[in-house]
Amino acid sequence: MTFQPEILWGVGAVLLFAALVYGMIQYKTRNRANDQVSDAAAKALYDDPEHYSEKREALKKDVKPS
Repeated sequence: MTFQPEILWGVGAVLLFAALVYGMIQYKTRNRANDQVSDAAAKALYDDPEHYSEKREALKKDVKPS
C-alpha cells in the first residue's frame, strides 16, 4: 500500500472546518464590554512601547470577567 496524497484533502477540510467552528464560538462568546479596554491598551502600546508594561497593570484592572 502506497501513500495517497488525496487523503490530505479530507484531513485539510476537517481541520479547516474545525478552525471555522472554533472561531465562530470565540467570536460569539467574547465579552464586548472589554472592547474599550482593548482599544486603550492598543493605543498605549502604540504611543509609548517602552513604558507600556507599567500601564498594562492599570489596564488589567479594568477588564471585566466574562
